[in-house]
Amino acid sequence: MTDSDNAREDYLALRETSTSVQLATLTKDQAPEASYAPCVWVEGDCYLFLSGLSSHSVNLLHNPKVSLLLIDGADGSSNAFARKRASLHGSARVINRDDEVFAGVMLLFHQRFGKVMQLIEPLPDFRLFHLKPEAGRFIRGFGQAWELQGTRLEELVAVDPGN
Repeated sequence: MTDSDNAREDYLALRETSTSVQLATLTKDQAPEASYAPCVWVEGDCYLFLSGLSSHSVNLLHNPKVSLLLIDGADGSSNAFARKRASLHGSARVINRDDEVFAGVMLLFHQRFGKVMQLIEPLPDFRLFHLKPEAGRFIRGFGQAWELQGTRLEELVAVDPGN
């Protein structure tokens, strides 16, 4: 197995096991705002179930551009500077409750997050957001940076340290 194959496996494992993402959205005044949200992943895309009262939800409705950060737990690395992480950039759109995708994705939320979903799914201010990553970078550790490419960003190309 090549180093690229190992990096790809590590990236996919990080993505699939991440139960939350850190978000960077833009306010109406174009100020950056960082936040956090639970998530599920389907075929390389990220889904968030967000309250309309949250600032990141308001921000995404105003400007769909978003950046996501996935990061290994602090106790998963012996060095805070070398934690595995992926930064993804893309755009978000709302999935309506009557859309055929909605029920399938919500089933995944119920499986992953349990009883709390029975409480929040019926709330009318909650919306399902589909985040489509368009570009990204995976950092596996010191000197191990990979550009994420392909339709699902599952192809890794080593970053040339000279650039």
